[in-house]
Amino acid sequence: MPTPLNPTATISVFFDNDCAICRREVALCKTLDKELCIYWIDLRSQRQLAADMGVDFEAAMELLHVLDADGKMHIGLDAHLVMWSYLPGYRHLARLLRKHPRLAIQCDRFYRLFTRLRPGALKRSACATSLCEGGRDE
Repeated sequence: MPTPLNPTATISVFFDNDCAICRREVALCKTLDKELCIYWIDLRSQRQLAADMGVDFEAAMELLHVLDADGKMHIGLDAHLVMWSYLPGYRHLARLLRKHPRLAIQCDRFYRLFTRLRPGALKRSACATSLCEGGRDE
């Protein structure tokens, strides 16, 4: 969704830049986003912008959030499918999962389990409730 900071973007992706895995995935996706369709919003450094766009910080720290061009929020695997549909090489994966809902359900379950177990998950949870001042989880 276009924003005052990036009027050419089609979607906005909210991510945790303190998560090493998230950082790597975003870096890869940025290299693939040649048309600059995606506006990348770091939840840590752009927390107020995310809030102004209707994103709940704690929820977005747990699962990927994507705001599409129509202003609809997509969460979890659905958010990945929206994001991937703008990325060469990933478009096919997004189409495949949309055509096979049973496979998508299994992938969503795995993604949700992974987000609970990923490195730094407990730290991020504590930081979301202001028990720490942040930092990298590498």
